[in-house]
Amino acid sequence: MSAGQLALGYVDRHEGQAAALAAATAPQRGDYRQRCEAALAALVRAGGEFTADDVRRLAGPQDGAGRNVLPSVIGVAAHPDTGIIVPAGEYRSRRRERRGSRNRVWIARPKGGAA
Repeated sequence: MSAGQLALGYVDRHEGQAAALAAATAPQRGDYRQRCEAALAALVRAGGEFTADDVRRLAGPQDGAGRNVLPSVIGVAAHPDTGIIVPAGEYRSRRRERRGSRNRVWIARPKGGAA
């Protein structure tokens, strides 16, 4: 994959995340997006390592919000230029749905912005 293709892939990813988050603000979708964002912010403020499973546990049930809300919240928070979190490792989730895929451990972006 060339650098140009990778850049286009990232553009598509970020557009998909924005679309998922925009859809999550529809009234019938509930407040899951806000709960995910609040849970993520609390974990960042706490200062330790955390995972998507930790965010999910704090945010509570999806309530029909859609499966892409939490990954999109984390994806936006991990944006290389503007994000507030950076990867700190990988782990194996105990959730059946996550087996076989990469699961990251996250930490707050260090002050000054460099990872």
